[in-house]
Amino acid sequence: MTFQRRGTGRREDLVEAATAIVRDSGFGAASVKAVTARAGMSTGLLYRYADGLDDVLAEVFRRCAGVEMAAVDQAVTAVASTDATSRLVALIETFADRALRGGRLAWALLAEPVDRIVDDERLIYRRGYVGILTEIVTDGVRSGEFPLQNARLTAAGLVGAIGEALAGPLAPVSAEHDDSDAVVEAITALCLRAVGARCEPPSSTHGLSGEEPGP
Repeated sequence: MTFQRRGTGRREDLVEAATAIVRDSGFGAASVKAVTARAGMSTGLLYRYADGLDDVLAEVFRRCAGVEMAAVDQAVTAVASTDATSRLVALIETFADRALRGGRLAWALLAEPVDRIVDDERLIYRRGYVGILTEIVTDGVRSGEFPLQNARLTAAGLVGAIGEALAGPLAPVSAEHDDSDAVVEAITALCLRAVGARCEPPSSTHGLSGEEPGP
């Protein structure tokens, strides 16, 4: 086995260890000491196999957030109907439902205060969701489902609104105890009003997919 292959494997050990810690306790708990101990190596070896802790945590965010974006994109693509309202509902329900079932990891990805390099990754994924929503809103305006509007500004507002609406229920110490289905339905209704949807939302399939919780 070459040094390069050994190095790749040890870096993967660090990323997997950090992912487990973030999933259980958030980014704040993923210190150098905690990550290396979980990976079964000395503290100094982290800097041999990675460009510091931030490098490892950024990779954790990319992988976990990437899984969530792929699930959302798949849900939107899988909608049999081509109307924008159905695709918008699919996006909101998938994102919000997975977040609410995702526990501490969802909070870490969405709202936990983090260092700059991880926050930069968060902004990249926010822009990805804005892109998906911009396309949906543009199609809705074109088809007459939504009134004329700046699709990209609306999309950015939707991303912000969904994130803010979920932050309270996801917080590790939260006074909010609303039923998850009710939270998803309320967020969906809010977003449909925000885009000016001209029709009733399609019948929800929320909670019927049988998918595994994410993140």
